[in-house]
Amino acid sequence: MNDTIIYEQPLNEIIRVCLRLEQLFLQIDHQLNDTSQLGTRSVIAFIINVLHLLDRPDLKAKLAKELTHHLANLMRYGNLPDIDSDKLNSLTQQLDKYSRNLIDSSGKIGHKLRDIELLNTLRLHLASPGGGCSFDIPLYHYWLQQPIEQRQATIDEWLSEFSEIRAIVALLLDIVRENAKTEEKTAVHGFHQELLDPQSNLRMIRISIERNIHTYPEISIGRHFLSIRFFIPSIEKRAIQYTENLIFWIAYCNS
Repeated sequence: MNDTIIYEQPLNEIIRVCLRLEQLFLQIDHQLNDTSQLGTRSVIAFIINVLHLLDRPDLKAKLAKELTHHLANLMRYGNLPDIDSDKLNSLTQQLDKYSRNLIDSSGKIGHKLRDIELLNTLRLHLASPGGGCSFDIPLYHYWLQQPIEQRQATIDEWLSEFSEIRAIVALLLDIVRENAKTEEKTAVHGFHQELLDPQSNLRMIRISIERNIHTYPEISIGRHFLSIRFFIPSIEKRAIQYTENLIFWIAYCNS
């Protein structure tokens, strides 16, 4: 299924936050290659977005709970045959370390960046369309005129504050994506519905569709039902439902 498009639907709050953070970190990585002032502006905007996501006061506790949950699940596999014990030990050690670090740390994740006056000012102005102009924040305009080496050193220092949360996000999403059961399904006239086991403890649903089929899914999921309606894509007009039968795949990502 290499030539497919995958759509991921998170089923709990923490996985939703992790997917948003993953996307922001990927955008930061890409934008770091642009050493222009506009490239630096984009990186800063993404950093501000990360800080917004990390603002929730309960985020550390919920992440720690999610890590502990996966740790308990993995510990059950310790005595099973055909288990890669080295990989299992590495995963359990990482989960235990990160959960302890979250519990033992003080303040919000990335709290040191909240003490930086420039970032605090930018958080206010970048919330407005076109915010961050030279007349809004002259200090920011001055800083953007400095050599790229100086700007990059500052950005690298700021990004280092996200190194652990980034590792946690990557670890959680890897575990969830890998612990999946995939089934082939047929959407009759572009629609599929099925019952879900409320005890299944799903973390994510992943829908895979062959790239050459011109359709995309809209997923509706509750505690007992999963509904997927496929639409014919249209950028300019309201999309209409796909009318033919189509084969797709569902990956049920458990905890």
